[in-house]
Amino acid sequence: MRISRKGNFAVIDTGVNVYTAEITSEDRTPFSGVQPYFQDGNSSVPMRIGDFQIIPFGKENNMPEEIRKILDENHITPELLDKKANLLWGQGPAQYEVVFEEGKRIVKWTEDKEVSAWLKDWDHEDYLLKALVETKHINGHFTKYYRNRVSRSGVDPDYLKNLGLTDRISKLEHVSSVNARLEWPDDQNQVRNIITGDFQQYWKRGLKQYPIFFFKDPFRSAVSMRYSNMYTFALDNEYSRPPIYSILNWIKLDSTLPQLLLNYNVNAAAIRHHIKSPAIYWAGKEDQLKKHCELKGVEYKDSMLEDLKDDTFAAFAEGLIGIEKAGKMITSETIYDEIGQEYVGWEVITIDQKVKNYITAQIEIVKRAKFEITAAFGLHPALSNMSADGNLPSGSEQLYAFKLYLATSTNIQESIVCKDINHAIAVNFPDKNIKIGFYHDQLLTEEMTNPKDRIKNN
Repeated sequence: MRISRKGNFAVIDTGVNVYTAEITSEDRTPFSGVQPYFQDGNSSVPMRIGDFQIIPFGKENNMPEEIRKILDENHITPELLDKKANLLWGQGPAQYEVVFEEGKRIVKWTEDKEVSAWLKDWDHEDYLLKALVETKHINGHFTKYYRNRVSRSGVDPDYLKNLGLTDRISKLEHVSSVNARLEWPDDQNQVRNIITGDFQQYWKRGLKQYPIFFFKDPFRSAVSMRYSNMYTFALDNEYSRPPIYSILNWIKLDSTLPQLLLNYNVNAAAIRHHIKSPAIYWAGKEDQLKKHCELKGVEYKDSMLEDLKDDTFAAFAEGLIGIEKAGKMITSETIYDEIGQEYVGWEVITIDQKVKNYITAQIEIVKRAKFEITAAFGLHPALSNMSADGNLPSGSEQLYAFKLYLATSTNIQESIVCKDINHAIAVNFPDKNIKIGFYHDQLLTEEMTNPKDRIKNN
């Protein structure tokens, strides 16, 4: 007997018949069993890991990993996130100055030789690309600042200054959000340090503490760190909410359906019944397991309940084999909650073998999930290539959507991604008005383009 289970849904292959199973929610409302992926929005208490108290990133301090797992199982969101990253990246990072002429703010793209020489000393494009991808996924990124060794050389500072050697930021380094956490705020509600390391197996290599980078005193520490992010309302001194936080349920739903359809296609001819069991039944079983473990002096694990579900579904399906024959019966108990409200016990529903209706219903659910996902990403259908009617947008629609995106959706994100590198430039070159941003070529319609440069002629 094989059981393929995804969350509260399962397909049971007995070798004779195939059954689908479902754990229904207590209130019996549609989709009420789909709960927010991260139940706890705020980090109300610190989490101690090793020698440090940190602000946990998510309820279990593993939000980046969990988001990555959800994205790995979905075929839409990775491409949408990559597209948003590509749109912001444009033709890549470049230097610019901001000037005001006749009351208008003008961005003049330029190249300063001294700034360029500093950038060439380290791989600034790789750093910016990682910071951009991280920001597009979780609305923030961590940066490590390295100071040069002038102040640590032990040589008289005035002598070094006469030689043209001064303190400066030597390079920046991106640190993955998987391996960085904000330390718990002090008595003044200020985060003073950032902790890095493997938080799942911290005992292997240990954790390291780095002070927060201060722009007004940039050379205080040889190595410091900073968390640049989009502020999330009512979450002070915490991590930003990921852009996809509100649609995690839709992403999971969209990812679950292909597996359910695959199981259906493999066993379509044999699926005869659908088994329903109330969630309150399993809540009671979980309590029983915990009490049993307590009596036995063993640690309760969530896998125990999952194994019990598989065994119970298998036993129930075994009892259904040949149910049409005389003398075959199934019994199940009616369950009551703490206030005496009746819940239906286990139910066996005969599936009407209308494959077309079933597939059509699943496709409609997928369409709805895709609509919710793309809408939440804030990408115009002309840029995402996903529209409600399935028609591809025209070239003029794409051009207009792209120009609108550049005019309204890039400035803040660019500021967050480039904040640390622009801090470093301001520290190293205080007399220059140079910043780093992402350059975008000015796109023209075909009618406004020189005939020899038009796409149809190339």
